[in-house]
Amino acid sequence: MHRLFKILGSEPRLKLIKYLLGLEEPICYCELEDVIDRDRSVVYRHLKKLESVGLIRTERVGKRVECEIRDKEKVNKLLKVAEELTHQEVKSNGS
Repeated sequence: MHRLFKILGSEPRLKLIKYLLGLEEPICYCELEDVIDRDRSVVYRHLKKLESVGLIRTERVGKRVECEIRDKEKVNKLLKVAEELTHQEVKSNGS
């Protein structure tokens, strides 16, 4: 669980997850460079970390590596919990 939240603690990975949640079909990782303003190698490393904790799946299709959210409902719930925990932490640190 700790590893999962650590991986989600990265702003670029959160951006990628949120972007992928809005898609209906898999997308080639090479098309995600603009989402986090990084080159393909950095995007690919972030996606591999997300895949390592089961949030996304990747598949080679010819020369392309396509990715998508593994289970949108679960990922949405996870992001909601993470957001609630972040807000609680901010409130307790502000007191």
